Amino acid sequence: MAVVRVLIADDHAMVRDGLRRIIEGEQTLCVCGQAVDGTSTLARLADTPCDILLLDLTMPPPNGPDLIRQIRALYPALPVLVLSMHNHVAIARAALQAGANGYLAKDNDPEVLVAALRKVAARGRYVEPRLAEALMFSPELPAAPMLTPREEEIMDLLVNGESNAAIARMLGLSEKTVSTHKTNLMAKLKFNSIAEMVRYADEKRRLATLTPSWGDGGQ
Repeated sequence: MAVVRVLIADDHAMVRDGLRRIIEGEQTLCVCGQAVDGTSTLARLADTPCDILLLDLTMPPPNGPDLIRQIRALYPALPVLVLSMHNHVAIARAALQAGANGYLAKDNDPEVLVAALRKVAARGRYVEPRLAEALMFSPELPAAPMLTPREEEIMDLLVNGESNAAIARMLGLSEKTVSTHKTNLMAKLKFNSIAEMVRYADEKRRLATLTPSWGDGGQ
């Protein structure tokens, strides 16, 4: 059976060493290289043949979904398994939509990692069960249309409970102008009520608290 060559990309030396020990304890897997940030990941991919990339999301930049998209553009057939400390559905969805073939949180057992590596390397897909169900059934925010700065401003005030008259006074606009912006917002976002707009804004804020700042390099 052919040995699967794994390239590890993670900015923590102890994590890389632990992953190397797990991988090299398997007869059908080997570590062919290591990278410590987004830049070195791209460099290693250019000079190191591998069968799968085991990728951390929050290394020094480029990182996160942006790095996955770069890798996918350069190596469209390369299997990418994300290994992250984050087990939130919004973060997993962002990685998968960017082009990752699998997603696994770091708190899983070593045998789960090995199984995921083998499946993704064989051109399969893997998402750990606790996230797979959430990805299937949790609501995904619709792709937000482009709003003007004024529309964004008025939406923020509307979801905070301000009336058309109050918004008009705050922004120095006529009530008719505010009403027109409100109508345009409802049409753009396909809402039937302010309550739907409030739920949408709340969900955006909730997901923002779950999603890491990809450029901070934090784990």
